[in-house]
Amino acid sequence: MTRLKLIIILFIAVAFVCKDSISQDNRRIIDSLLLQIKNVPENEQINIYNNLSKLYWDYSLDSSLFYANEALNLSHIIKDKKGLSDSYNRIGNVYFYKDKYEKAIEFYQKSIAIRKEINDKAGVAIIYKNIAEIYTRQADYKTANELYQKAIEISKEIEDKVNIASYNRSVGANYLLMDDYKKALVHYLISLKIVKELNNQEDIARLYNTIGNIYKSITSYDIALKYFVDALEIFKKSNNSAGISAMYNNIGIIYLNVRDYNKALEYFQESLDIEINLKDETRQSAAYNNIGTVYDELKNKSKALEYYNKSLELVKKYNNEEGISTAHNNIGLIYLDLGEFEKAFQYISKSLEINIKRNSNYDIANNYNNLAKLYMRQKKYTEAKKDLVKSIELSKQINAKDLLVEAYDFLHVIYSEQNNYQKALEYYKLYSEMNDSIFSKESSNRIAETKIKYETENLESENELLKKNNELHLSELRRQKIIKNYWIAFSVLILALAMVIFSRFSLKKKTNILLESKNNQLKDANNKLLRSEKNLKELNATKDKFFSIIAHDLKNPFQALLGFSETLYNHHSELNKDEIKEYSKIIYESSQNLFNLLGNLLQWSKSQLGNIKYVPEKLSLPDVLDETTSLLLIAAEKKNIKIFNTIPDNFIVYADKHIVSTVLRNLISNAIKFTNPNGEIKISCQKRNNEAIVSVSDNGKGIDADDIDKLYKIDHSYSTKGTANEQGTGLGLILCKELIQQNNGKIWCESTPGKGSKFSFTLPLGE
Repeated sequence: MTRLKLIIILFIAVAFVCKDSISQDNRRIIDSLLLQIKNVPENEQINIYNNLSKLYWDYSLDSSLFYANEALNLSHIIKDKKGLSDSYNRIGNVYFYKDKYEKAIEFYQKSIAIRKEINDKAGVAIIYKNIAEIYTRQADYKTANELYQKAIEISKEIEDKVNIASYNRSVGANYLLMDDYKKALVHYLISLKIVKELNNQEDIARLYNTIGNIYKSITSYDIALKYFVDALEIFKKSNNSAGISAMYNNIGIIYLNVRDYNKALEYFQESLDIEINLKDETRQSAAYNNIGTVYDELKNKSKALEYYNKSLELVKKYNNEEGISTAHNNIGLIYLDLGEFEKAFQYISKSLEINIKRNSNYDIANNYNNLAKLYMRQKKYTEAKKDLVKSIELSKQINAKDLLVEAYDFLHVIYSEQNNYQKALEYYKLYSEMNDSIFSKESSNRIAETKIKYETENLESENELLKKNNELHLSELRRQKIIKNYWIAFSVLILALAMVIFSRFSLKKKTNILLESKNNQLKDANNKLLRSEKNLKELNATKDKFFSIIAHDLKNPFQALLGFSETLYNHHSELNKDEIKEYSKIIYESSQNLFNLLGNLLQWSKSQLGNIKYVPEKLSLPDVLDETTSLLLIAAEKKNIKIFNTIPDNFIVYADKHIVSTVLRNLISNAIKFTNPNGEIKISCQKRNNEAIVSVSDNGKGIDADDIDKLYKIDHSYSTKGTANEQGTGLGLILCKELIQQNNGKIWCESTPGKGSKFSFTLPLGE
């Protein structure tokens, strides 16, 4: 059941809101500027008008626009280009805050043209940043980042480290909105490096928090926890209570995700205590919500209800619609768990009403799923199906795969309960396919996490090398200074100088020999590290592939076997012949796929452990091929595919029979899978020098050129469905390559999409 459970505390700039009145401090500043304006030169008056425009952003955009226009008019009168550029920028700012983005860009463009003309590079960078913020608001993150990158390049030219760090943070934030965690992390790490150089402790802590949340998003909880704890230490040193509370909250979420509920409760309570002292009721509501979630996980429904209600009370006080809808949804789900269906309906419906008003499609779809769950508990299947149709429609619009999986699963259960097995099967397939898609995304995230870790470690290694090179450079500079001092003394003591020169020459020679030796040692060490990293990546990829198959590819056939065999056993009298035939076919195909998968998995694991015995002998290739194809004829006949063997009789090779049989079986099986019904498969061979080239070709769907290199790589997990939607793991070709290499051969592929593929491998001749 999907919930809006946890509230994460981030450090994000809040949306612009005009306040009702000017604070006393700002009123004093405004009055002071208005007094000054009468007694200063005209160019300084322009600056004051623009400062007044900025001060009114929070209180009156019309007043802000008035003062910006005053600055603009005066700039025209005295022909002050700097004043003109600043005034156009201020007017652009006002239209930005009024959400009139086209007008804002119009004035920003006028400002940037003048700033380029007067070579105001810092000002140009600021305008690029302002326009980038507009594209960010419009969700055009690619264009926004291109503009931020221009601002970064200009800031590098003028060595403006503060803004380089700031603009990189903005780029990182946009990549987060695009779910590109790798690129987001790169830019946040660049920003972190700079703020560390500037020793800005508050910014360091905030970046630690952001980076921690990225690692949390890719479920790398150990690294996320480290960053949160580091941020917590900085906030403690500066007595920043709000920062301390935020870190307690986020650390609590980590412990909740790893199911250490007592620790999670401890940290959420610490956060709540601080927010109560700070009288920050917005964050108190977040803490109450999160504590309620912990009690919900602990099955203490009464406590969960108590804290969700406390959260609701506070968010109502400040009319926080998102918080109100979240609290109502969570309370409704508690009542659903308690079997109090009327109350559950009232609260979830209220959440839905608010979310429709907010136009939050994800939350609306989530509410429909929860209402469907409620109706299913009451066996009101018609009402449940209506809400699930609405949920699916919205979820497809926003690509909310997690909600689609839930909705398809609910419909599968409903139709099964109604004995509509055809519909149940239809939604089970949709559920399975969407679940596979989510699993694939999770696998990609794990690969991205591995890449992030590797590249971060690689960056640190490069920094260490640069540090060593700098030390060597400083050593060389000191040596040159010593030589220079000896030359100054040349006129005083020629004989002593000659001795010193000889001494320095000898020292230089020894130093160079030593430096060369150290450099060689450093290169050797780096090469060993690179090889170790490569081996480690390959081992991690092998491990991930193995667990991917165990967790996913073995699970699906078993689910089909269990599900459909159970249906046949319990409902055979209710099924017609076509349904029984369909279910039997699924069970047979699942069993066959499972048998082939287990065979390949066993061979692959033996290969990884080095347990495959290599026993080469003289073999009759046609005999081995006949034995292999006899096992695959049923699969070929099902698709009416003809297999042609053109290998001459008595064609002898020198190879391990088991290896040749396994490779041929996988290649022919793949050819059958990706060949259309009524197609053809041809098996041929030819002699070249002292080896035989064996080929399996088909006239099937073919493979894109970009995908051919992925076929044999464990870390790409390349696998597609066959022409009859046959499933695969991508393991067979990886196994083939390892076995052929063990037999001192090579394997390769030639393919044209839409026309077919030709897989070839070499074997030593047995002549």
